[in-house]
Amino acid sequence: NKSSKSIAAVRRLEAENGRAVLESISDDLIDKIFLNSVSLSVSGIEHFITQLVKVSAAEVSGDTSYGVSGLRSPGNVANEGGGASARVFALQRIVEVASVNMNIRSRIVWTRIWGLMSRHFAVVGCHSNETVAMYAIDSLRQLSFKFLEKPELSDFSFQRLFLQPFLVII
Repeated sequence: NKSSKSIAAVRRLEAENGRAVLESISDDLIDKIFLNSVSLSVSGIEHFITQLVKVSAAEVSGDTSYGVSGLRSPGNVANEGGGASARVFALQRIVEVASVNMNIRSRIVWTRIWGLMSRHFAVVGCHSNETVAMYAIDSLRQLSFKFLEKPELSDFSFQRLFLQPFLVII
């Protein structure tokens, strides 16, 4: 079928282009994107996290249709069935963005962006792939310890909100 050959050719070209891009961009530049998220406006950080969560959801589901397929990186973990691999690269980056923004953002802004992240952690923490689920739970645990070290403001119960994903997972 001509259409399926055309789709296969497009996917091969996408994979080749993706590899070329990956090879030409240094890891330091990629790191800067996430570390500099502290400079984003309130709406910018919300959009950034929303899109990062979408990418992470696609990665942990093993859906490679939105990215370069055929690449194996340290962020890959095999699905239980041994088929497509679930990736945790974007989940790792969510943790990084949360960590660097935690002490920079006001509590009100942090509450909004944590709402976006916490739902994702709760879903991934219940993933059928135990390795993926444990990675999410461990990341959530580390972030929780870091956040719980901060003093709670009076009339603010954010520490309880921060622990919500654990209730969903349990």
